[in-house]
Amino acid sequence: MSFTRRHPSRTSSVLVATATALALGAALPAADAAPAPEPGTPEPGKVTALTSGADVPWGLAFLPDGSGVYTERNTANVYRLTKSGQRTLLGRVPQSQATGGEGGLMGLEVSPTFATDHYLYFLHTAAEGNRIARMTLENNRLSGYTVLLRGMAKNRYHNGGRLRFGPDGKLYAGMGDAQNTALAQDRTSLNGKILRINPDGSIPADNPFGNAVWSIGHRNPQGLDFDSQGRLWQAEFGNNVMDEVNLVQKGGNYGWPNCEGTNGSCAGYIAPKKTWPVSAGSPSGLTVVNDHVFVATTRGQRLYRMRIDAGANLVDERTYFSGTYGRLRTPEVDRDGDIWLTTSADRDTTPNNDRVLLVDVVYSGAGAGDGLRATSAPRPRSR
Repeated sequence: MSFTRRHPSRTSSVLVATATALALGAALPAADAAPAPEPGTPEPGKVTALTSGADVPWGLAFLPDGSGVYTERNTANVYRLTKSGQRTLLGRVPQSQATGGEGGLMGLEVSPTFATDHYLYFLHTAAEGNRIARMTLENNRLSGYTVLLRGMAKNRYHNGGRLRFGPDGKLYAGMGDAQNTALAQDRTSLNGKILRINPDGSIPADNPFGNAVWSIGHRNPQGLDFDSQGRLWQAEFGNNVMDEVNLVQKGGNYGWPNCEGTNGSCAGYIAPKKTWPVSAGSPSGLTVVNDHVFVATTRGQRLYRMRIDAGANLVDERTYFSGTYGRLRTPEVDRDGDIWLTTSADRDTTPNNDRVLLVDVVYSGAGAGDGLRATSAPRPRSR
């Protein structure tokens, strides 16, 4: 079996040359013992620091030209970052407020039609609560702040924060329970939920409860992404026992606060597809590459990779970077098939001590002439 690099735009079958770039940072620590990856398996390799001096880089997405955009949770700054390491301040999201904990400027998404509308979407904490807002990016400057959705309570912790456009063109958001557990089971509340709205902020007619709610019973959901079949995977912070990865269903109930992972009164609720002890988890970001789920963890200080099998189970778990780069926040795959990974030293009182890392990914295959294809769904944003 050989290992090849592949341009991973979600419909591409083009194979490119084997990676030879040397790491400026540390090499990959040995992964947990596991069989050799199957063809098409993404295998993290060398690591390079794209930028340092960042302050809790939280949201991360890519523009059509391949450059990245990331948010800083506490400063509310938004930066553009090229793969060569050039960083440009695009502006600040107005009315964004940190909470001294987990709130502030969090989720970021690029419009599926960015080439024509130039929209970036943000999930952030404001004076009255959490909001989803939109701004225009032109000539490396942000402008035209517009609020799309309000009504999500805030707190120092449990603000959720992740945004993801689905293959249906809808915008999905993870929203925490704002440290009020009763809200998670209240279908009229937008807290403790996965939310779903149209790009203009209106409510889709096929939402299950007539509001922005897509699923209920979540504690602090953050990682969101879709697989090749258009299914939504979600990573969630548990309380004291278990963190989890869920396969989210329309109108589904995931049990919080009655059920944490598989602990508690879980009968009648949708079970998670994966759990970890909280000491090994605290999962923030999640991305799907070739139907392999990558989850970055803060307290666990590691990156997990799991394969989605034919029964929609997560199998063949492997672990990377355990303790090497500290707390990890957000993984995203770029159009070259490499993973950008943000660190999150937010428990350290020293500001501007985070990095955006570039993880060189090798894809297994039998050779460049085989026409190896991506197995993950095409995304409505540039990847």
